[in-house]
Amino acid sequence: MADLSDVENAVAARILNTLYPNGTAFASVVGNTCRVYRGWPVPAALNSDLAASVVNVTVFPANRPDEVPDAYFDIPYASLPAVTLLATVTGQSVAFSGVVAVNQVVGLLVDGTPYAYNTVNGDTPASIAANLTALIAVNRVAILSTSTITMPDVTALIARVVMNATVTRSLRRQRKEIQVTAWCPSPTLRDSVCGIIDLAFAASSFINLADDTTAHVQYVSTQVYDQSLNALLYRRDLCYKFEYTTVGFSVSPVMLFGDLIDNATTSFL
Repeated sequence: MADLSDVENAVAARILNTLYPNGTAFASVVGNTCRVYRGWPVPAALNSDLAASVVNVTVFPANRPDEVPDAYFDIPYASLPAVTLLATVTGQSVAFSGVVAVNQVVGLLVDGTPYAYNTVNGDTPASIAANLTALIAVNRVAILSTSTITMPDVTALIARVVMNATVTRSLRRQRKEIQVTAWCPSPTLRDSVCGIIDLAFAASSFINLADDTTAHVQYVSTQVYDQSLNALLYRRDLCYKFEYTTVGFSVSPVMLFGDLIDNATTSFL
């Protein structure tokens, strides 16, 4: 779920990528070294950076109360990741191959009897075959060979692999004002840095958060400070309002096999 810290981290990442579009191993777009971080600067460290012509850009929540609008959606949304494990039936055998991922469910329908195994960390096609063989062997003959299971007396064999669904639900929305402050050693550098940052947020109305949701960006205000107490400090505050959603996640099982009863006759789907 998205937290204020996730929004701050996303804002800081957007600024860093804007000032260093080719990565921090290369020069910034303004030529000077730029430090981008959450929180308020330490005075001694800031003075040292300003004396060395280093720009500091801080990301800090403004001292204003949050806004909590009504949730505009509360319907659960399910996400079904792609299945990466394969189960191939050939005659009386089933072979497993591909990439094993957590939350994949492997099912075998052997002459109408279902068997299922939920993958865990460290599983391989061979370990999945071994676990299913142990389940089947309780009722009938099952021969294991690496990642292949053979059942000599089977007449109907179906194999399926599904991925459990991740269900997302909106719990709350909130708007929070965040202050982006540029601390620069000259007014020219301040204007350049802030213009570049402001353009980056104006160009895109949303930023991506760590939980795969997005936050909407709205410009609020700009404040300029020329501190007479420190001839090296030229500051500008850019204030933006970010609206983001707190969401809850849960994992729901997906059906492997279902019974269809028609005129007292049962068949499997």
